Amino acid sequence: MMKILAIDSSSKTATVAIVDEEGVIGEFSINHLRHSVILMPMIDEILKMAETKKEEITHIAVCEGPGSFTGLRIGAATAKGLAQALSVPIVGVSSLDGLAFNVSEFKGIICPVIDALRGYVYTSFYRGGNELKKLSDTILMKAKDLPDIIKNYNSDVMYIGDGVTSYKEFLNKKYDFNTFFASSVDNIARASSIGIQAIEKIKCDELNTYIDFKPYYIRKPAVLENTK
Repeated sequence: MMKILAIDSSSKTATVAIVDEEGVIGEFSINHLRHSVILMPMIDEILKMAETKKEEITHIAVCEGPGSFTGLRIGAATAKGLAQALSVPIVGVSSLDGLAFNVSEFKGIICPVIDALRGYVYTSFYRGGNELKKLSDTILMKAKDLPDIIKNYNSDVMYIGDGVTSYKEFLNKKYDFNTFFASSVDNIARASSIGIQAIEKIKCDELNTYIDFKPYYIRKPAVLENTK
C-alpha cells in the first residue's frame, strides 16, 4: 500500500500531511512565514503523530506551484532531500489543483485565485460536484480581468485562495449567477489535498526523481524582475 508524505509551503501556510489510498492519516499546518525553519520539524512531528516511520513512506508529494518563489524553493529542496534519502519518487501537484480540491463538492465553477502581486493573479478554472474537472491550464492574468472570463461560464462560481482577499473588489461583481467565497477554513493550503490528488498521478506513473523535479514558478521572482 502506498503511504504519501505531502508538503505544501507555497503560501503563508506551511502544511504537511500523511495520506494513503484510504484517506488522510494526519495533517499539521502552521500559518508562519519561516518555512525554512519549521518545515522539517513539522515533518518529524507529523510522522510521530501518525506513528509512521520514514521508511514506510513510498512517495513524496509536494506543491509544485504557482506561489511564493521562496516557499516553492524551500518545499522543493525539502522534498528532493527526503526523496533522495528515502529512495522514493516525487509527485508534483499544482497549488491551484489543491485549492480547488478543498471545495470540490461545490456544484458550479471553482476558481482558485493566488496573488501574484502587482495586480496579477494565478488562476485556473474547474467544475465541481461529484467529480472535480479541470477546465483550463494555469493562467497569469490581471485580477481586474478575471470576472470577464468567469461570466462566460454563466454558472455559479466559488472563489478560493489568498488572491480573493487582495482583489475581492474586482471579484464581487453582480451577474445572473451567484458568486460565493470560500470559508476561512477552506481558504488555506492543505497538504492533505496535495497528497490525495497525488494518488491519481501515481497511478498514472506521473513521477519525478529528486534529480529532475522542478517547481513551477511561471514568472521570475520579483527581485529578478526588478533588474530589468
